[in-house]
Amino acid sequence: MSSPSASRSSSARTLVIISFVLDAVALIFLPIILGPIGAVLGFVAYSQGEKKLGLWAGIGGIVATVVGMVLGAVVANNS
Repeated sequence: MSSPSASRSSSARTLVIISFVLDAVALIFLPIILGPIGAVLGFVAYSQGEKKLGLWAGIGGIVATVVGMVLGAVVANNS
């Protein structure tokens, strides 16, 4: 049997991976929706014990939201 801390770490790591994927997709597609979801998942992973990567994933979601919206505005104004 796996210990509870091992499964918790595994679920936190899964949340971090999903968060980073959503952060990357948010740069080009639906940043106002996917970026905050990625940030929330990152901070949830942080609270579950994935301190370093969870924090970076949460911050990455915030940054991806802002950068994605700026890129969208630039593309919309140049079209």
